[in-house]
Amino acid sequence: MRILVVDDSFFNLSSVKRNLEDMPEITQILLCDDPRQAKTIVDQYKIDILITDVMMPAITGFELLELFRADSRYDDMPIIMLTSLIDMAVYKKCFDLGAFDYINKPFNTVELHSRLKVAIEAKNNSNNLKSLLEVTRKQNEELKIMNAELTEAKFSLVQTEKMAAIGQLAAGIAHEINNPMGYISSNFDILKKYYVRMKEYMDFFNLEINGDAFSCVDCNAIRDLQDKYQELKLDFIVNDLENIFTDLSGGIKRITDIVQSLRVYARTSKDDEKDTNVLLKLIQQVILIIKNEVKYVAYIKLDVPDDIILYCNRIQVGQVFVNIILNAIQAIKTQNRDCLGSIKIKARCIDANVQIEFTDDGPGIMKEHLHKIFEPFFTTKEIGQGTGLGLSISYDIIVNKHNGSFDVKSEVGKGTTFIITLPIIATE
Repeated sequence: MRILVVDDSFFNLSSVKRNLEDMPEITQILLCDDPRQAKTIVDQYKIDILITDVMMPAITGFELLELFRADSRYDDMPIIMLTSLIDMAVYKKCFDLGAFDYINKPFNTVELHSRLKVAIEAKNNSNNLKSLLEVTRKQNEELKIMNAELTEAKFSLVQTEKMAAIGQLAAGIAHEINNPMGYISSNFDILKKYYVRMKEYMDFFNLEINGDAFSCVDCNAIRDLQDKYQELKLDFIVNDLENIFTDLSGGIKRITDIVQSLRVYARTSKDDEKDTNVLLKLIQQVILIIKNEVKYVAYIKLDVPDDIILYCNRIQVGQVFVNIILNAIQAIKTQNRDCLGSIKIKARCIDANVQIEFTDDGPGIMKEHLHKIFEPFFTTKEIGQGTGLGLSISYDIIVNKHNGSFDVKSEVGKGTTFIITLPIIATE
């Protein structure tokens, strides 16, 4: 495992290196005192984990973090921030920008080793996942070549396509769970420090109240209490506790939502198992699962009323929504934009049906391909990058299994709109 440490202080660089040299998992430690050279070093030496100071001249740790997170090649590279700042806003900004973890300066060896071990384990898991995906990609390539002419084998490959999609989303789900857990962990440590201060103040208070000094006319004890209150900054602590509890609550809710959505799509489902579902909640669960895939590529805009009820198989319809959104993401990615694209999801009730539109501002689909996109095995991707079954299976789910319709409109250079029409059971 190769580690790069970036800090403008040679003392800090030497200290980190000295504390990491006895970790057997680390094969190479590189030091950099000029953050402007960090990206070149990472590219040249194929760095696995980056440790960077927050406050540096020329380029701050925040800017360095943004630079790497803007490059998809480093999506799975753990970046650990070194900081002597204890402001909650600094911690929150680190995690919002994509930091894996943080270490307070001055650091101790136990904390440094513990946090590095977690980062190393995450990187190893990511590498294993990449290897698994590469094996899957090669298997799909062989499968594509062998069965391109055998359209009758479409349904025998459904499970392979589903497993490939799950593998693609696994890293994103892990990343989304890691961020809120970071909030919880950091806030818990701060709460313990606050508790120690408040206990110290209360002990001091009781000692002064029960002592002889409290009866003095000059009220020295009261002044001492006031001075101690200011010294421990208890007014700041009390005010900051509310923000900490808000962060903790938000992080716990986010984890709960992610896990619940994953459990919904992990369950098996028979073709004839249908039930009433709130369309907006179904779409929101899909977006939560693919959040890590889309957040660096496009904004998702929802225009879906919360009173539309569908009678459908939620697993199958959810799979259709995932396929459509992932296709839009992949199309926008091919444009290599400097800014985020747009994916708009709109739903309206029309008589006894609901019409759902997925519109992206990607490159569009050429006219000669429009009438082929729902055919089994048709794909515009390179061999091995897709079986061409995604939209074919989606079409079968919507049209044959749910008595709906599935259409597409597209203009090259302007974008694509997929239009799904499904029966509704009720509106409120």
